[in-house]
Amino acid sequence: MTVIYIDVLFVVNFFISFFLILVTSKFSKRDEKLWRYVLASFVGGAYSLVILWDDLNFLLSAFGKLLVACIIILIAFKYRNFKTYVKEVMIFFFVNLLFLGIIIGLWFIFKPKGVVINNSTVYFDVSAKTLLISAFIAYIISVIAIRIYNNKVGKKELYSVTVLKNNEKVKFFAFADSGNNLKEPFSNYSVIVADERLFKNINCERIIPFSSIGGEGVLSAFKPDEVLISSSFGECKVDDVYIALSDRVKKGEYEGIINPKILNI
Repeated sequence: MTVIYIDVLFVVNFFISFFLILVTSKFSKRDEKLWRYVLASFVGGAYSLVILWDDLNFLLSAFGKLLVACIIILIAFKYRNFKTYVKEVMIFFFVNLLFLGIIIGLWFIFKPKGVVINNSTVYFDVSAKTLLISAFIAYIISVIAIRIYNNKVGKKELYSVTVLKNNEKVKFFAFADSGNNLKEPFSNYSVIVADERLFKNINCERIIPFSSIGGEGVLSAFKPDEVLISSSFGECKVDDVYIALSDRVKKGEYEGIINPKILNI
């Protein structure tokens, strides 16, 4: 007879759901508020308790899992549009498979007690501590892989940025730099740094402080009406962003600097 402790079952799946959501956010380049991730993880933890009630077994079906995944993603991330929402749900399922693959890989390397693989089926009879450690290791490996990928993409490709403000449209190419972590202090929105010569007729209503190897200072910034970013991967609309102006950006092919994390392509 297997004894299931409800509190342990919930807590373990809460933290695993939290790790899955964090990796999904990094893959989809979405940075939402922590309370959204916590609430979505709570749903993931609560879903694990379904196995205790026979009347709710329908939620364990493929349709039930899809439904719960859709709810989790809807809570964790702001709804932008249907295409983006479907993409985020698919990424969430991919991350689940990625975690499972990494955990199976750890089994092949370390062969821990309590994990058995037979006929392509994985059985886990391990402690909550072991499972959480495995999930955390899977999270670390995933984050490292994503950072390596983002750095490679950022170095190889320029992004086309279209900024709309007061019925005026400005288009320029931007370089993706993960080191651009500028935030607008009051809204905490990400910042795109652009050549100030592109926006001579725009009034800036914000000041963005920055710190770099060359010293510290401030940049004038404004909130655009709309920003579209496109590359060979596709196009996305970015809402929660400010445009900061600088006279040190233009370098050959690009006139702006963006953080890859704001992209949803």
